[in-house]
Amino acid sequence: MQELNATFREKKDSTAFEGMIITSDTAFFERLGWKKSEETPYAVMEFFNRCYEFALREIGYKGTDKNILSAVIHLDEKTPHLQLYYIPVVDTAKKKVYEKGADGKVLRNEKGSPIQKKDEHGKSVYEYVPLEQPKLCSSDFWGERGGQLSYGNLQDSFHEQIGIHYGLDRGEVGSNKKHTTKYQWQKAQQEAELASLEQEKVHAEEVIEQAQTAVETRDKALEELKPLQEYLDAFHEAMSGNLPLSPTKLRKMIVGLTTEYRRLEEEKKITDKDRENLFSELQKAERRIPELEKYKEFVAFVNEYAPDKLDEAKRTATERKNAPKPPFKSKSNGWHK
Repeated sequence: MQELNATFREKKDSTAFEGMIITSDTAFFERLGWKKSEETPYAVMEFFNRCYEFALREIGYKGTDKNILSAVIHLDEKTPHLQLYYIPVVDTAKKKVYEKGADGKVLRNEKGSPIQKKDEHGKSVYEYVPLEQPKLCSSDFWGERGGQLSYGNLQDSFHEQIGIHYGLDRGEVGSNKKHTTKYQWQKAQQEAELASLEQEKVHAEEVIEQAQTAVETRDKALEELKPLQEYLDAFHEAMSGNLPLSPTKLRKMIVGLTTEYRRLEEEKKITDKDRENLFSELQKAERRIPELEKYKEFVAFVNEYAPDKLDEAKRTATERKNAPKPPFKSKSNGWHK
């Protein structure tokens, strides 16, 4: 501002400087030979040089770079772009145009106020008059370039002077899309990285939980396979290559042996029960041995001294054994066989 001898009416909401970004999509720069982290092709630099010359024509002070604060080509981000900052300096001022009479004097209304000139649409007419010295004023800066239509006019000019020669299409007319500053872009990148890290953390926790479940399942399986430790030792030898068995066959053998082991366990339980019953009967028999020895001595005595009585006793026992069973009496229906 000192170099331009410009004035500045500072307000709470005054604009100090403005920015402009010129770029395209990644595919466009790749067609020009650009590859990230590699040397920038001449075609890309030529494109940005033409864009900078366009910026000087459109927003440079009298077509120069006297109001340009910074113009940098960024190649370290997602897409190459020219980022430019400038102060909106003007050397003309917007002034109201008033109605004049035949004598060239300004006409006034009944209250004595000057009457502003209107166009055919009924809108107030303004003109830009030279200033004694430049001033920094964003509203006048864009007012000179079309006011509310200034941004659209700027994009139209870029398409006609630059874009059309590179086969680019005109952007969406009336679009309210906003570009981000480098700080906003970096912030968005960091937020995306944090979100990605948080997602990886959640995934890692899930993996750890699954691993812990797998370890618990493995430990439980090993506990159940403890009785087969001898077989497992042999299987480990086979896995190390000492035995000509494949891991698949070994796994099948483990399953088969586990099943067979459980079946043998059931048979062992039944055998143990039978052995307990036999032992009980044996104990009963042993307790009757003295009594049977007495009977044995008595039978030997009778057989020696009264064999006829022994034969008679045998016949009586046989007859009783073969005799028909007597009928039994029912409590309600009388006698039945």
